Amino acid sequence: MSPFTSKVPEFPEASSARCPRCRRVFDCGARGDRSTCWCVSMPELPADALKAGTGCLCPECLADAIARERASAQGVAAAPE
Repeated sequence: MSPFTSKVPEFPEASSARCPRCRRVFDCGARGDRSTCWCVSMPELPADALKAGTGCLCPECLADAIARERASAQGVAAAPE
């Protein structure tokens, strides 16, 4: 094997997805075994925080949605989208 050959990816079941908010392409591990996706390491977002059927958010938009939800729960006004 060549020393330049890439190693097995961290999330072998990941595939490209497009974020419904920002339209960026990102690797989504939820296409395979959901327990291998990067998003499982993030705090949970209540199901009603997103529109049903919109698909997965990219890491940046998911982090923003979590921050907005937490701010809302604490009664703090979030910055506009």
